Amino acid sequence: MKQLFLLIFTILFVNACGVPLSLRKDRVSKKDESRQYATTDSAFATYVATFEQQGAQKTGNPDFKVGDIPINFGDTENPHFQGVCFEYSDGTKEIIVQKAWWDSVDQNYRESLLFHELGHCRLGREHDNTLVATNDGDKKLSMMSAVIVNSNEYNANRDAYLTELFTQNVNSLLSAFSL
Repeated sequence: MKQLFLLIFTILFVNACGVPLSLRKDRVSKKDESRQYATTDSAFATYVATFEQQGAQKTGNPDFKVGDIPINFGDTENPHFQGVCFEYSDGTKEIIVQKAWWDSVDQNYRESLLFHELGHCRLGREHDNTLVATNDGDKKLSMMSAVIVNSNEYNANRDAYLTELFTQNVNSLLSAFSL
């Protein structure tokens, strides 16, 4: 039993989004500081392009763009947080991702984390930790869960998770979960 508890605790903290105390809609507010980067690291270019394409498709807005939100590797200010959306007092934002984590996971996990953080920074979404009981156990009903959707679950239900991310409509996820 103790091992099960430790496993669950580890999973929750190893896959968590950044949630320090100074929050504004789950973005980390940084007073009297400037963002660290002006441009996005090329490692994220494909993910940004996919986010924009999915955003245009799911919202029906052909001009949907990420905008001025650089994404880079760096210090998330908490070793348990793989990615963080920082918002500065001048209104600028940026996403910082731990490189060691990024290098250790597959493309689905990377996309899940990055789209979650863009959900905060670009879409203004807050965490939504709603779970739904299925025959296969509890499932996250939002990409915006504080604990990032894992690679296998994301891959199996990617389109439904992206529909929820951009529209906040859970019906596609409920259908994907046969509910």
